[in-house]
Amino acid sequence: MLKTFSLQGRLGRLHYFLFSVAVIAIAAVAVFVLTRLLMLVETRQAFSMVQGLIALTYVLAIIASICLMVRRLHDFDQSGWWTPSVFVIHLVHGYYDAADSLIGTILTGIFLLAVHLAIILTPGSKNPNRFGEVPGSAGAPA
Repeated sequence: MLKTFSLQGRLGRLHYFLFSVAVIAIAAVAVFVLTRLLMLVETRQAFSMVQGLIALTYVLAIIASICLMVRRLHDFDQSGWWTPSVFVIHLVHGYYDAADSLIGTILTGIFLLAVHLAIILTPGSKNPNRFGEVPGSAGAPA
């Protein structure tokens, strides 16, 4: 679990995909349960506390996703510093969506899909690279 929040090492395509799906699923279930809990609380303080837990869930999911993406980029010998650019694209997409710009939303959505597919589908380096051993090999850290 703590390895999910690591920025060191490499992460293969399948593990990246599966861990990303797991992060999304866990966050979705947590937010679903917490939003149902919001309907049950009767005091303002309890309401605020549940809202804080929902925000914390989103923050943890974003941090986990960023860490997974950094390690995935390392697998094909790219710097993890490319990750903020993907985050910026998400922000631009959100801006166009909030501004009700259909063309902007569609174009940035297509671009985001292409970027995420490239991250998922690009094969990792076949040999050790500057970020470590090949994931799953005998010399790779557990």
